Amino acid sequence: MEKEALVILTGITADASKKAHVRDYFRDNTEYEVFLPRLCQFFGIDGSARQLAWFLEWYKIERYARCHFICYISGGFILRQALSVKPIVNLGRVVYLRSPFQEAVPELVIEQLGSIAAAFSNGKMLFDLASRDKDQLPVIQAEDGVILEKGVSNMAAQLGIRADQFDAYRHREAFCLPPSKTVFCTELSHDQVYTTDALLARIAVFLKSGGFTGVVPADPQKRPS
Repeated sequence: MEKEALVILTGITADASKKAHVRDYFRDNTEYEVFLPRLCQFFGIDGSARQLAWFLEWYKIERYARCHFICYISGGFILRQALSVKPIVNLGRVVYLRSPFQEAVPELVIEQLGSIAAAFSNGKMLFDLASRDKDQLPVIQAEDGVILEKGVSNMAAQLGIRADQFDAYRHREAFCLPPSKTVFCTELSHDQVYTTDALLARIAVFLKSGGFTGVVPADPQKRPS
């Protein structure tokens, strides 16, 4: 069987430990060649998309039978921009992790802290994520699924967001969820979705089968070295 690739595109709140955990989980528990690009998201969606396109070309991603993607919030917009400019012929399945709570954070940070302080925190990316322009990016034509987070992250809570506001935030005009074949809701917050192995196992099921409802191992076993 030909080797398949998996590219993980993390969001702006992922620290080194979260990135390492999600990368190592899929390296240890799947047969994919796993990549986690180090994108400098400070320069926004367009700048990050150019970096991603370069990364995919540098690592000759099209030599794999298929290339799957896992995208945490900003990673999804980066992927949509990158593939709208330079599509790949071996595109596989795509999993998007989205949160109506977390995606309200950039707008609230700019509103509460001011533009200058916001710019120093995450640069242009924070403004891109607060803008409705990101929702106009072309939707990728791929077999995709969405993990919809219902929990409130520490950052969102500090900005005044409450768990009982989920329905209100989910249906805000500012939270645009493109049509998807499959949506799986989790009670986890954005703080937890990088390091909760049960959820990562469910994502692995989707990448393999195209659905979240397959058998999810309770205690995933690592592959032999």
